Amino acid sequence: MTKKSDPHSRWNELVPEAFADRDHPILKAMRGTLILVRLNQIGPDDALLSFEILAGRLIRANRSEGFVLSLVGKKSGEELFLPLVPAAFAMMERGRYQLSCGTVIHNPQFLGAFDIYRPLN
Repeated sequence: MTKKSDPHSRWNELVPEAFADRDHPILKAMRGTLILVRLNQIGPDDALLSFEILAGRLIRANRSEGFVLSLVGKKSGEELFLPLVPAAFAMMERGRYQLSCGTVIHNPQFLGAFDIYRPLN
């Protein structure tokens, strides 16, 4: 039997105060908006290994799941779960942005960036 990994287990490393309440004003402003996300893969020596640029609409946000985005582009229909940390997001300038899959999106409202640290193999 294969043990199913908990996709949120890494978030336990964050202090509880880092997570927003569902009624946080930023969360209310972000619901339904198009969000551009950059996921950085960081090696054990703190070097950037790779990155992926995705986008999706915020469909829900809560402490148990975090930010849940419904992805657009080639990953349309998939959901992306991100830590519920509003400080990780900033307002975006209007414009055209290309995702890693090649899809171009227009005028996302927010940008979020997250570092994913890869352990030594």
